[in-house]
Amino acid sequence: MFHVEHEKVGAMAIKTLSIYTFRNLTEVHLTLSPFFNLIAGENGAGKSSILEAVYFLSHGRSFRGHVLEPLIQINQQKTILQALITTATQNEVSLGVMKSLVEEGQIKIGGEVCRSAVELAALLPVQLLNADSFDLLNGGPAFRRQWMDWGLFHVEHSYGELWRQYNYVLKQRNAALKKEGSAAVRCWDEELAQMGEKMVLQRAYYIEQIMPLCNGIFSRFCDFSFYFQYERGWNADISLLDALQSGWSRDLHLGYTSAGPHRADLKLSIAGKAVQAILSRGQQKWLIYSLKLAQGLLLKQQAGKSCVYLLDDVPAEWDEQRQKTVIAVLRDMASQVLITGIDLSYLYELTADSPTKMFHVEQGVVREECIAVEAAEFS
Repeated sequence: MFHVEHEKVGAMAIKTLSIYTFRNLTEVHLTLSPFFNLIAGENGAGKSSILEAVYFLSHGRSFRGHVLEPLIQINQQKTILQALITTATQNEVSLGVMKSLVEEGQIKIGGEVCRSAVELAALLPVQLLNADSFDLLNGGPAFRRQWMDWGLFHVEHSYGELWRQYNYVLKQRNAALKKEGSAAVRCWDEELAQMGEKMVLQRAYYIEQIMPLCNGIFSRFCDFSFYFQYERGWNADISLLDALQSGWSRDLHLGYTSAGPHRADLKLSIAGKAVQAILSRGQQKWLIYSLKLAQGLLLKQQAGKSCVYLLDDVPAEWDEQRQKTVIAVLRDMASQVLITGIDLSYLYELTADSPTKMFHVEQGVVREECIAVEAAEFS
C-alpha cells in the first residue's frame, strides 16, 4: 500500500547508541539495524530504559517524568547518552546529552554545544507507543494538542517558532491578568490573536491532510471509519480578537486566558458518537497506533524524513493478523523500529525478511543475539 524503493529504506536511523549510568544500565553500546530491533527481557531487566534513552535523545527529557534523580544510576552524579544517526541526506551526525545532579546539563549536536532540545527533536523525530498512549484518547485535551503540535512541528517549518511566540505572549497576558489591570491585558490581545488565528489555520490544514491517512491505516486493523472534529478553543462564530476582548473581565477573574488555541481539542467520533462509546479497549489501541503511524507516513511524504518508532512492552497476545499489519505498515514506511517485550520470537518471524537485530537484556546487561538474517529484496 505504501511502497518504498529499496535504496530509500532506512534512510534516516540511529546507527549506534551508547548509554552510561542511566537507570540500571551502567554501560551499553549498541549497533542498531535501520529496520527492526527486537529487545527482549524480563520485567525490570532494563529493556524499556533503552527506549527511554532514545526518547531522551530526541526530546531532551524522559517519557516517565521530569525528575532527573531517578534517571541517574545510584551512587553516580550524571548520565550520558550518545548516538550516531544517519540523516535523510545520508550524512552521519552525532548527538549527545549529559544530565548531572551537580552541574549544568549539556546537549551536543555534531560536537557543537546547543542550547535547546528543540534542535534534537528536529533532527531525530521519535514516536513512542506504550501503555500511556491511551491518554491520547482518554486523557485531557493537552494530549491531543500535543499530537497535533508534534506533527506540525516536523512538517511545517514555521510552526515551531509560531508556537513558541504564541506561548510567550500568552504567558505575558496571563501575568498581566494576575498582577495588572485591564489596560495591561488588552495590550497583548491583538498580537496574541494574530498568532492564534495562524495556529488554528495550520492545525486545521494538518487535520485535513492526516485524516485520510489515519483512516487508511485504521481500516487495516478494524472495520470502522472515524472523523476528526477540531475545536479551536473559542466560539467559532467570532474572531479570536473579539473573544479575547469580550472575555477580558472573565479572564481577569479567572487569572488566565480562557480563549485561544491553547484551549483547543480534537474530538474523534464514529457515526456521530465518541470513539470511546463505540470501540472496545483493544480497538482503541489500534486507533492510537493508526494516529501515530499516520504521522510518520505524512512526515515521510511531505518532508522526506523517517520517524523512529519505539514500541514498549508489546503484548504477545496480539492476534496474528494484527501483528502482521503493524509490521507491514512500519516496513512500508521504511521506519526504524525498536520493540521491547518479554518474548519477541513470534515477531522475529514476521520481521526476518528485513534486516532485523535481536537483543536480550538481563539485569542491565545487553547482548546481541547472533542470528544470521538474509535481507529480502523489496519488490
